[in-house]
Amino acid sequence: MLKCVYRHLDEHVETYLASIALIIFASLVVFQVVMRYIFNSPTAWTEEIARYALVWFVYISGSYAVKYQRHVKFNVLVDMLGKRVPLAQRIIGLLIFLLWLAFLLFMLDLSFEMVRRQIITGQLAPGSQIPMYLVYVGLPVGLSLMSFRVFQHTVRAIIDIIKNPLAPIPPSKSEGD
Repeated sequence: MLKCVYRHLDEHVETYLASIALIIFASLVVFQVVMRYIFNSPTAWTEEIARYALVWFVYISGSYAVKYQRHVKFNVLVDMLGKRVPLAQRIIGLLIFLLWLAFLLFMLDLSFEMVRRQIITGQLAPGSQIPMYLVYVGLPVGLSLMSFRVFQHTVRAIIDIIKNPLAPIPPSKSEGD
């Protein structure tokens, strides 16, 4: 049962969170347009919350891109090397994942510090009066999800090196579809 729940969340957590953020964003934008142009009574808080929902959407969607490896990659040299020496391509891929994970963990630490400072200052958003740390929490959430996804790719890369060190790399694994 627990394994089934984990598998489901592993497959869909970014989709659910990003969908919620996007629905909030779109709903608030539509509400703002209706209030402004039909009732001639614009509200400041809707625009502000919609902007924050969009920020959360971007951070969470970054994790979705990492999960499916849809981020920008420059694979020309690695792909040329992989055709001749698949193990070298696998090792380079692993090193890239490890460097990426180190960067994400460094940024995650900085983002926690940024949220901590926002909590200490007690700054409020001007229109909605929500605490600004709630907006900034989106960054550590997105970076945590991205770190988890890169960690998953790193583990898979290690397993691939152990199980198939000299096997040819299939095109779908080295090319971005």
